[in-house]
Amino acid sequence: MDEYDYDRRGRSAGAGRRAGKSRDPEEEDDFDIREKNTGGHGTLQRLDSIQDPEKRYALKEVIGSGVCGDVYEAIDQQAGSKKVAIKIQKLTPETQALIVEEYRVLRDFAGHPNLPDFYGIYRRRSGKKTEYDQIWFVMELCEGGSVMDLVRGLIASNKKMREEHIAYILKEVIKALIHLHENNVIHRDVRGSNILLTKEGEIRLVDFGLSRMIKGELGKRNSCIGSPNWMAPEVVTSKAGGSDSGYGSRADVWAIGITAIELADGRPPFQDMHPTRALFQIVRNPPPTLYRQSNWSQNFNDFISECLEKNPDNRPFMAEIIEHPFLAELPENDYLLTQEIKALAMDVLEKGKAGRQPEAIVRKNLLKTHQTNPPEAMFTEDLAALEVLTEDAILDELQDRLQQGHFHTFVGDVLLILNPNERYDIYGAQDHTKYQCKSRSDNAPHVYSVADSAYQDVLHNEEPQHILFAGESNSGKTTNMLHAIEHLMFLGKANTGARLMKALKVIHVFSNAATPLNPNSTRCVLQTQTTYGSSGKASGAIFWLYQLEKWRVSTRDRNQSNFHIFYYLYDGLDAAGKLRQYYLPTGRRMRYLRISEKGNERKRSFKVRNDPDGNVTRFGVMKENLKIMEMEEYCETMWKILAAILLLGEIRFVEDSNGEAEMDSNETANRGGSKKVFLGSDQLLPDQKRSGRSQKAFVRGGKRGKRRLGEYDLSTTRGLAHQHDEPQIHGDSGDKYSISVLDLFGFECFAVNRIEQLFVNTTNEQMQCHYNQRIFAWEMQEQEEEDITVQKLHFYDNKDAIDRLMGKDNGLFHIIDEASRQLQDVQYIFGKIKERIQGIHVKQISSHEFTIAHYTGKIVYDASEISEKNRDFVPPEMIETLRQSSLETVKDMFTNKLTKAGNLTIVVDDPKTEEKKTPKSKWGVIMQETTKLRKYNTASKGQYSQTRKMRTCAATFRSTSLEILKSLLVGGGSGGIHFVRCIRADLEGTPQGFYRDVVRQQIRALAVLDTAKARQRGYPYRITFQEFLRRYKFLAFDFDENVEITKDNCRLLLVRLKMEGWIIGKTKVFLKYYNEEYLSRLYETQVKKIVKVQCMMRAFLARKNIANKVVNLKKQVGSEASVDKEEGAVDRHDARGSCADDTESVQGPCCEEGNGSVDEGRDGSGDEGLHQILQQQMEVEEHIPSPPTLPCSPLSRPRAIFATSTPVQSSDSGDARSDE
Repeated sequence: MDEYDYDRRGRSAGAGRRAGKSRDPEEEDDFDIREKNTGGHGTLQRLDSIQDPEKRYALKEVIGSGVCGDVYEAIDQQAGSKKVAIKIQKLTPETQALIVEEYRVLRDFAGHPNLPDFYGIYRRRSGKKTEYDQIWFVMELCEGGSVMDLVRGLIASNKKMREEHIAYILKEVIKALIHLHENNVIHRDVRGSNILLTKEGEIRLVDFGLSRMIKGELGKRNSCIGSPNWMAPEVVTSKAGGSDSGYGSRADVWAIGITAIELADGRPPFQDMHPTRALFQIVRNPPPTLYRQSNWSQNFNDFISECLEKNPDNRPFMAEIIEHPFLAELPENDYLLTQEIKALAMDVLEKGKAGRQPEAIVRKNLLKTHQTNPPEAMFTEDLAALEVLTEDAILDELQDRLQQGHFHTFVGDVLLILNPNERYDIYGAQDHTKYQCKSRSDNAPHVYSVADSAYQDVLHNEEPQHILFAGESNSGKTTNMLHAIEHLMFLGKANTGARLMKALKVIHVFSNAATPLNPNSTRCVLQTQTTYGSSGKASGAIFWLYQLEKWRVSTRDRNQSNFHIFYYLYDGLDAAGKLRQYYLPTGRRMRYLRISEKGNERKRSFKVRNDPDGNVTRFGVMKENLKIMEMEEYCETMWKILAAILLLGEIRFVEDSNGEAEMDSNETANRGGSKKVFLGSDQLLPDQKRSGRSQKAFVRGGKRGKRRLGEYDLSTTRGLAHQHDEPQIHGDSGDKYSISVLDLFGFECFAVNRIEQLFVNTTNEQMQCHYNQRIFAWEMQEQEEEDITVQKLHFYDNKDAIDRLMGKDNGLFHIIDEASRQLQDVQYIFGKIKERIQGIHVKQISSHEFTIAHYTGKIVYDASEISEKNRDFVPPEMIETLRQSSLETVKDMFTNKLTKAGNLTIVVDDPKTEEKKTPKSKWGVIMQETTKLRKYNTASKGQYSQTRKMRTCAATFRSTSLEILKSLLVGGGSGGIHFVRCIRADLEGTPQGFYRDVVRQQIRALAVLDTAKARQRGYPYRITFQEFLRRYKFLAFDFDENVEITKDNCRLLLVRLKMEGWIIGKTKVFLKYYNEEYLSRLYETQVKKIVKVQCMMRAFLARKNIANKVVNLKKQVGSEASVDKEEGAVDRHDARGSCADDTESVQGPCCEEGNGSVDEGRDGSGDEGLHQILQQQMEVEEHIPSPPTLPCSPLSRPRAIFATSTPVQSSDSGDARSDE
């Protein structure tokens, strides 16, 4: 039986269906067409009749490996040892349809000169039920390999493919595709690796597994299938069964355009992206182009532009594109081109094979990367890209991604992070490099991506940036905040990065504590302002700490642990045997430590206090960090103050016989710890005995004074460490840019919620309100102002709740302030609430409880102690006594004024050093500082005396809230703010745990669904015409072109960049979030090109400078040698009495200079001296001034000129020559 006859008889062999299995729309059309051609017989019914190859073919080496199978070189032992290629695929239910289609195309159309010769099909039976049979396709052997092997080989040899060769290859492929399209077949997998070369340099298009029949010339398919980077937009968006959707043969034209880029650049667009992100880019952004369009002809660029028309109706057919001048201008006789390609392939083929890239195929929303790997589900990395947006769809996506180990997800440009409750190795050095100056879509979602975006924006847009973390307690905010700052220091190439991280750890020791929800909960608002110079290099950081939960020091709630520092200190001193030195008792039974019997306590809130061994280690780490911060001299003072605070907790007040308050424990008072720390005298505290209306008031006064003093001491001690910390991690004052990272206590709800939770939750309420304004309200307002059709964005507006809480006259905090100042109780507060606060947000529900309708839901608060706790005031007599302390640090703690935010100011005695001005160099001028950074808490910020006016926590809270919100008012739209929303995935801290209802409640509170809809429909980036053209005009206009600030020029810029989805208002450009990302990617790409040109220019100038110095030095050495020879000749002349011509001795060295200084070579000393001089000169030349900023650079960015000239050229010599 000859193979051709077998193929004819096997015409109806193909892929069938198992009984009872439903067809999808893609397969429905296939079966209808095949059954019509075969008289109604099922296409898979005769696969069993395919014969076995037995021993006819001897398999040799593997010459290709793909997603569907492997290709072997083989010997046909029945045809005179003819070399053939055999493609081997496993016959599985998933591959049956692919096998049948490939067989049919090879059988019916292999006669075309640009398609491979087909010799037959065989079935190798495994004989085992556990193994699949194999299908063998026997075809013509193309010994030249794929054209991509040729391209990669040329690049490895520092060459590139000529346009004539690219045009020839594409023209031959198009001929094959025209043949297929005329027969109503679309290929759907055209790419460089599927284009092969014969040994004679001829072109063959192969791999027809994804090919399908269409019904006529305008027929369409509906399945989303293909190799991701080559898929046309209509293929990506097609849906099975859609009446108006689908794609036809012009999808292959798009693939031809991508293949053209692949042949020119050596890689397809989006090669380094995950397929999910690549498909998003194909649909949302303008078509890709050549990396360096100026290096190629206009015809080639225009050919690619014609192929990559996003609208398929405007895209040419294959028969039309072959008439493009880029292809039509090729010589009719292509023999010379084939021979040139043949010669090139023979030279570089082996080099090219080494760089083969893994393949991938998308089919039915599954990603297949290797024939042995099961298909992977393609989860959406951007929730705003989901076609069906519901809470359940978002929950499904988040849960599936978490199970795959992906807990970062974007919602447009907002990052959503689920707490995985376990550590992942995704924060190493390679990850820092991976997220360095990249586009958001270049990598998987990550907190590094947010930090990278902020860093690029602060340099590109020249405005302060803020990264805001929000979420419930134990959702991972602090952990991710530390990762973000660490990456910012990496991007800024900071020498102070390590010290900054140490400083943050010290601050967390003083400001973090364990709660029933979180063993390491942030109990303050911490704003870390990282600063950068004009070059982008990090210069340090400033810490702004607000709203420290001071009540935690003296609270009677045993479920709430004290700040970590107290346990570290006590256990550390205990292990070192130094408790007596600080007058502390042994046994860990102090009141402020709140240590109970083990076994009866909750796990999280007692994790630190019940771990003395771990605390000893942590105390040592903290001391080492303080040493690194050069703060050892302050340690002893801090230890004494902290020990004194613990001792204050042991003091009890009782009524004496006269009805006055006195200390109950003389033994504790006489220990002298607090006495020696605060005063250095015999009196521990000022006299607390005073007359009053009732005896109970005296007792309460003593207790309040004790608690306030302890709380105040912790705050000022933390401030002491904080203020002395800042100068150690901050460089000179030449700061130009800043990126602030805001971390705060998460929203929390306990069995009993008090004033502490009221402050915490109100802060989160304000941050959510700010988020709503940024994401929703401001956009709708600006659309209306700009006469744009308003996109109605739905969201829960909590502004009314903020007004009821923070209102100046009728707000809850103002009412609490009144009660505190007038010494009123809770009934006064409830009376004012009923009188002044309208609506449903604040309601009394019992004699001592009220509810607040927060954005997360209603929370019940206990108001029994709220008025008393609100008094943030140490009695004046205590202050006056402590100001007499012999310790300067203690004296300053109680003498310096307080800021509006309640922080202690610091007096700077050192004279202010003048800022060094950078002189103008001949290469350009450093841009002037445009951003004013916030200053430290110096004496000039002191607003309030510690004794003259009673301060309240509510007043301080309102001031700090206003200060924080004012600092966030930068940029238009979402500009300048980067939101990170953290979600607690479960209640027990189980690794990869996912409690659906818990997550559902949080995504509602954080407005995740509304944000996704807003990002789909809205325009988060709204930029004025002036700013828009300032940033991006160099991307689309010539550098000598006068660009006026007009609406038409903004539109022209967007049209030239072929962007879609934008709208232009009266004064602003409205951009989708992916529009802004695309512009940022173009910006960074162009800047990198500029930097490369600058580096090459530096290298050229350096070489020229060195060459000139070498010539001058040689002349100098040569002239000195000539003088020596002349003097020697004169001496010999005088000795012999002869007359020699002096000119000869002078000209000799001149000629020798041109011949390489022969005398120097003989002597040797000249070379050695010249070498030493050149070596010194080379050391100097390492610091060559930067080249002039080119007109195409919108910013003078020395940041990008860190690399020296030599490494830039050696790393990419091929590209460097192209640039030249």
